[in-house]
Order: sequence, then C-alpha cells, then structure tokens
Amino acid sequence: MKSIIGSLDPSEKKVYIWGAGFSGLVLGYYLKKAGLRITIYEKEPRAGGKIQTLKTPAGPSETGANAIFLNYDGLELLEELKLDILPATPKLKRLLFLDGKARSPFRIKTILKIVSGLGRRPPRLTDGLSVADFFQPLLGNKIIEEYLNTILGGVYATTADNLHFKSLFSEVSSHSQFKSYGEFFRTLRKEKKSKPQPRVKGSVSFEGGMSVLVDKLYEHLKSDIKLSTNEEFYPKTNTIICTDALSAANLLEKFQPEMSKELSRVNYQKLSSATIFLHRQIKDLSGSFGVLIPHNSGFNATGILNNKAIFPANNPNIFAYTVISPRKLHEDEIKADLKKLQSSLEDSDFEFIQNNYWERAIPLYDLNRSLAIERLHTLAHGINICLFGNYVAGISLREMITAAKNFANQESRNE
Repeated sequence: MKSIIGSLDPSEKKVYIWGAGFSGLVLGYYLKKAGLRITIYEKEPRAGGKIQTLKTPAGPSETGANAIFLNYDGLELLEELKLDILPATPKLKRLLFLDGKARSPFRIKTILKIVSGLGRRPPRLTDGLSVADFFQPLLGNKIIEEYLNTILGGVYATTADNLHFKSLFSEVSSHSQFKSYGEFFRTLRKEKKSKPQPRVKGSVSFEGGMSVLVDKLYEHLKSDIKLSTNEEFYPKTNTIICTDALSAANLLEKFQPEMSKELSRVNYQKLSSATIFLHRQIKDLSGSFGVLIPHNSGFNATGILNNKAIFPANNPNIFAYTVISPRKLHEDEIKADLKKLQSSLEDSDFEFIQNNYWERAIPLYDLNRSLAIERLHTLAHGINICLFGNYVAGISLREMITAAKNFANQESRNE
C-alpha cells in the first residue's frame, strides 16, 4: 500500500502542509501545479530536511540521499524543473566484502544454487511473511546472511528477517501463492515492464549535489513556505503532515489520539553518513560504485560509496568516499574501516571528514509499520487529514515523487 494516507475536501481549495523536507516540497509542488493554494510550515530555517549538500573545505558532502535512482515520474519532474542532470558513471563494479576482500558478488557456485532452485515453490504470501522467510527455501541461510542481508542493509539499514515482504514487493502482494520462484521473478519483471520507462536510467545527481534539487523545488514554492515558523499546529481541513512518523504522532496526539498511537508504532533506524576526503584512492574500490559489507566482517560500516567514481564532476580534485553505518561513528572508527580496506593508508592521507548522524534516518519497513499504515488509511477516511513521508509511500525519492504526483492528479479529478 504505497499511497498517501487520507484525502482532501474537494470543496476547499486551500491546503496546509506541515514539514518542508523532500516529501513536503514535492507534494507542495504537485498540488500547486494542480491549482490548489498551499501553505507549507517548516520549523527549521531551511527547507529540504535530511537532503543537503554541505560545502566542506575539501569538497561537497551529502548529508542524506546522494542520488535519485530514476523512474519515469522522477525524470519527468527533473525536466519540468529544467534541471541539468548528472548521470552516474555507467558500468561501475558493484562489490561485496567477502572472505577478507572487496570482490564481485557473482560466484559461479552461488549463481548455480539460485538457478537450480528456481523451480521450487516459495512460501505462501501471508501478511506476516518476512523477506527472509520468502527467500529461505531458494537461498538458504548462508546466502541470505552473506548476500541478501548485506544488499538489503545497504538500502533499508536492516536485515531480511526484519523486513516485511508485502511492503517491499507491493507489486505482487495481491498474489497468494507462486508456483515457483521462477514465476515470481517473471511476474516482477512483467510488472516493471508494464510501467512507463524513463529514457535516462540509473542514478543521477546534479553539478553541485542534491541540494540543487531541493533548492529548485524551494524556488517554485518560496512564496508559499513559512520557514522558522513557531505557529502552533492545529489540524484544519486539508492538513497534510509531511514529517517523520514520530513527529506526526506528537502533532496529532491531542486531536487524533488513535492516529497518533498508530504513528508511534513506526520504528526508525539510526544512521551515520560520513564523507571522507583522501589524497589517494583506495585501490580495491577503483572503478567501482563501492562495497557492501556483511555485519559480521569486523567493520563498523555496512557500506562504502566511491563518490569520485560515481560522480567525478562533483569530486574533481580529491578522492571522496562515503561510509554508511547503522550507528553513530567516531572519526577513529571511520579511519579504521578504510585502513582495513587499504592497510597502507596513513593519517596524513586523510584531508577532511564530514560526519553526519541521524537518530531517525530510515523507517523500518517491518510488519509493525505495515499494520500501522493499514490502520491509518482507515482512520483517515473522511477527516481530510493526510499523512505523507518515506514511511508511507516508499523509502526512495522516486517512490515519493510518484506518490505525490498520483495524489495530486487524483485530488484534482475529485474537484
């Protein structure tokens, strides 16, 4: 269920949005485009939330998302905003840290195991099924631990047993049973092909970093945004809350206690995102997007991005890497991880470290969140209070763009 919670009163043309992070900005953009009058309230002195490109003494550092992985709606939005996109370098290697080294994840033995198991019948798609439960008969515990947990950890900052299958694979959630894993993958591919495809694919950013996107959205909406607001929250008709779930729960506690209770069930993952600028490259990551690291490998990080390789135009004069970890890291821990990849690194090779930490970085897409979202859709019926954010309509920027566009189009048809 990847749609914005609630609906608007079509007789009221004024909309009140609380929160000017990415979800508030992109939803405000589409609602304004649909002809509605909007006001956005933001307690911070700047818009964009976690998305910000810091200008450090050594180069740019992203505090949140470092790119958008495009879908059709994402590319359409960037073209509407007249933004010049910066595509990621094509054909970069994707590495996993296995057996003490960053290497290609494609092993003949692993591939043969997966291919030989495609005829197996997967578990039924029950409401409580986890991603690990679904793939266990196909992959087995070892591959789930080394590969699936590591790959999913790079996106959702948790392991497959914590992730709710129907939340991650909503496009096939109406099915109750697949005859085989082969049928499951064919269905996924068919669903993907049925959607309009962008002419530019893959990850993109902008010269100057991701702040370029939020700055452009802000430019379109600046007359409608109240920054550093101390206005007291009151849920008028057509109020949309675009904050994290726990902040939304606090806002609604006095006015909609049942909604507040459900919002409080959404858990969040902590996250450190540190950009490190080096005078020389890490050789094992040369020509790669970066490396994902299993949690039992002795590293503090779960992933390291090779920023200079991905977007060289934004890192022309120095080698830049981003270390991701599900806990708060200190600089000595960050340095230790990079030295594990390349033991010859000295402290003098480190030019600058920009260390960012978020207590509520990523919503946990577990069963609790799924049940809470289902209940919130019911509670929001008929009260003209809406909820939107990456805990509602998908964790990625492109999913939020699609959800915001679809919501605005639907509400404009209801007028």
